[in-house]
Amino acid sequence: MHCPALRISLTLILLIFLMGGTASANDWPMWRLDPARSAHIEQTLPESLQLQWVHRLPQLQPAFKNERLQFDAGYEPVVKNGILFYGSSQNDSVTALDLKTGKQLWKYMTDGPVRFAPVAWKDSVYFGSDDGCLYAVAAQTGNLLWKFRAVPSTRLILGNRRLISVWPVRGGPVIENDTVYFAAGVWPFEGVFVYALDTATGKVKWVNDRLGFLYGQHPHAAEALGGVTPQGYLVISDNELIVPCGTAFPARLNKQTGKLIEFELPKPGRTPGGWFTAAGKAARRGETEVAPTTLQFDRDVNSARHENGQNYGPDGKRGLRQQIRLGDQSLKYQTPIPKVDGTIHSLLVASDYLIAVTLEGSIYCLGPNKTTPITYESPLLKEETVRSGQPQNAQLPAIFSDQLQAGGYVFLAGIPDAKLLNTLLAKPQLQMIYLQNHTGQIKSLRQLYHDRGYPSSKLAFLSDPLNEVELPAYFAQTIITAEPIHSGMNTYSELISLLYPSLRPYGGRLLVKCSEADHQKLAVEFKTLSQVKISRVDGYSVFEKSGAIPGSSNYTGGWSSPDELVKAPVGVLWYDDSVGNFKRAPQPLFVDGVMISHSKFWQGYPAGIRPPYKLLDPQFADVYTGRKLDATQAEMLTTELPTLDQTEKQPSQYRPPYQKNDWSPAPPVIGERTNPLTGKTEPRAFPKSYGCDGGVDYNYLYTMRSGTAAFYDKRVESGTIHISGPRSGCTNSIVPANGLLNVPYYFQGCTCSYPLPVGLSMISMPETHEQWMVWGKSDVQQVQRVGLNFGAPGDRMTDKGTLWLDTPSVGGPSPKLDLQIIPKSVESFYQHSLWIEGGRGWPWVGASGITGVREIRLNQMKAGNYTMRLYFREPEFSSPGQRVFDISLNGKPLISQLDIYQETQSNQKILVREFSQIHLDNQLNLTLTAQTGEPLLCGLELIEQSLPVDILVELPSQKQELLTKP
Repeated sequence: MHCPALRISLTLILLIFLMGGTASANDWPMWRLDPARSAHIEQTLPESLQLQWVHRLPQLQPAFKNERLQFDAGYEPVVKNGILFYGSSQNDSVTALDLKTGKQLWKYMTDGPVRFAPVAWKDSVYFGSDDGCLYAVAAQTGNLLWKFRAVPSTRLILGNRRLISVWPVRGGPVIENDTVYFAAGVWPFEGVFVYALDTATGKVKWVNDRLGFLYGQHPHAAEALGGVTPQGYLVISDNELIVPCGTAFPARLNKQTGKLIEFELPKPGRTPGGWFTAAGKAARRGETEVAPTTLQFDRDVNSARHENGQNYGPDGKRGLRQQIRLGDQSLKYQTPIPKVDGTIHSLLVASDYLIAVTLEGSIYCLGPNKTTPITYESPLLKEETVRSGQPQNAQLPAIFSDQLQAGGYVFLAGIPDAKLLNTLLAKPQLQMIYLQNHTGQIKSLRQLYHDRGYPSSKLAFLSDPLNEVELPAYFAQTIITAEPIHSGMNTYSELISLLYPSLRPYGGRLLVKCSEADHQKLAVEFKTLSQVKISRVDGYSVFEKSGAIPGSSNYTGGWSSPDELVKAPVGVLWYDDSVGNFKRAPQPLFVDGVMISHSKFWQGYPAGIRPPYKLLDPQFADVYTGRKLDATQAEMLTTELPTLDQTEKQPSQYRPPYQKNDWSPAPPVIGERTNPLTGKTEPRAFPKSYGCDGGVDYNYLYTMRSGTAAFYDKRVESGTIHISGPRSGCTNSIVPANGLLNVPYYFQGCTCSYPLPVGLSMISMPETHEQWMVWGKSDVQQVQRVGLNFGAPGDRMTDKGTLWLDTPSVGGPSPKLDLQIIPKSVESFYQHSLWIEGGRGWPWVGASGITGVREIRLNQMKAGNYTMRLYFREPEFSSPGQRVFDISLNGKPLISQLDIYQETQSNQKILVREFSQIHLDNQLNLTLTAQTGEPLLCGLELIEQSLPVDILVELPSQKQELLTKP
């Protein structure tokens, strides 16, 4: 039903917006037309347009609730050579339609949500996925040309309520001159990877993986170790590649080399940024002066509600994102278009056609031909009860039903029982992931269940063998599996060993369909698994993970949580913004795997309501997945749900008794420690930048806001480790509990340009995991133990006590050594340690280094006998004899004719030479003499003979090809 105002002719609308003119066959091959994202096309449209076809699709659910991060709120089609292409996070796909008829030509499905518009270039289409890969397919057929995995790791986590790569492609691809640029990775401390690839071959032209570790400015003039957080469409502006960074401001790179030109979070607080940017010409300042290209922002995107009112970012033009330009005229999304129902989300023009996309999920095509419009309806619009033919109250066998009433994630590892799957799908509270080691079968199943109307948020698929994916710990409420062959395994033992760690504590169950004889063997083999209860029910061997994880703790207040499992380094387990809290809300509580939090009514400030605000109803979330729970679900998962009295007047601030100043806490000094460099006892002081949360000593960990969320691990004297991306609460909201380091979303009421307004939980990782910290300044004399990590982004401690210092110091304040590197012009190199393929030693030491070094002098050593380790890796040459050098120590020969590649036969294997009983008086003098090429050194470790020594880790020798072709 159209209102009269919408019944005006399309001819009049187009005359208002367009100046008329002849039709041209221009394409719209990428988001907002071109690499600058200008949305400015010289083509005009015919004076009369008719509705040609409509595709009615399900409304997209953006990854984030915050509008400043909603780069994926609606479909974003592109058009080339008469074909329209669009991506979807609803079914993890890219679809091609005939532009004239709307008929589907092909659909290509991936292993994760496709959140950005594809790019059509020549005869191919390119797109990224949350599965961490960039795809190139043939435009006419959808056949795969090549697939590029951004990171040599298949580690998965729960991100925005989906099982995805730790490094999703969230820097939307852009193409210029046969080069496709994209970015992978969300969390700086996990590594961020920005690429330039050849469009024809998928080969790497350059990669910058250093951008996640940049010590510098944060809001409120704070300083912290953070970095680029790619979330938004990449932009090309002249010779620069622009990388949007979520709710912060973008980074600028040289597009030819990938080198960073500029990235900085705004110094003042309360300055909102956003995901959208474009490149355009500034206003002309004279007839003969060429207007420079500048970055352009939308003031409506860079806008957020602060506690005391709306704040806006600088230099923004209102409505820039919601308009396109045809010649000299603007076509704005807010103006209604006849025959187009809903809120316009996107417009584009190609080949005499106007494409209009609504936020509600429809794609309209208007063209010059008089025709009967065709309506296509997605199967995903089917009602839940129609999808599987199963009634909503379809009964599961008793072995499943009691465990699944609280909802959650169900992982199906090659289970061939279609009836069981269909019954599970009838349960609205469940979310399923199906792994099958058969590409053809997975393709058929995807198509079958898509046609039945199931979105990927309900049923997602993984097409790799089980041992080639790294599932997150604790995420599945139930795991069901059968014969090992369906998962790519050889034995039931392999299956259980890989799947059991992913079970949720407090009752998660692994169900293995097997014979009685196999059950008896497995019951004996796995009886010592942690928390396991083994039983036999209805042909299934049941492995239940009962109770709490040994060593974990609940937290119900009191400023202490002695959780033994939370230890540096840590990595992301999940992130989500389903449960948000006001920045000065009470602390969250963590009981038996459930988080209980109470936000506050903070949005009444302009109306005269002043703090302390009243408490809102309690919110519940699953600690292990971030999944939002209702009260009934929460009660099913735990027997205790402590909540606060909402009628009781609350304070404005929640501080531990030892923080005396609410707004300007003193720097933390927490007891005493042994200085790892000198062995002397000193106060345990560590760097803390801006943050009215002065910190809490939870027993093993001290957590605080230091620009970003941050913590210090007292067991390893870790230094300050920044959890860069989110802003933690004014209330201390970084709590070790239930075996995880929990950083819930305590960001509401703040508009500062922290790039990731989300919550997350983190899990302890092996010592080989790359994670940098800031140790702090100190003058050092009589050094008895030290590691010099040449070219590294920051400092790092080991369990046995070596403090590895970034040399030269770039990652924040570090102890000052009496150290000379000759010449001063040595060049540093760095690669993320994920690239290391083998050898012995710490990968995060071997991943970086210096070349051209001739001499290293370290003075003020404590006299004594030492163990010395020298780290090497050959990053440049791929044949022996191209880099050969000698090393001497204090004038005596130490290593002769060292050829790193000759010994490792790889650019990504570490070589460590260890020497014992090295006597030093007060100085170490290492001389490197070139025979061929330039000398190179990655790391130097010195340990006084009486001190414990870290065992050199034997790294797995494996090489993962990033580029695959059919």
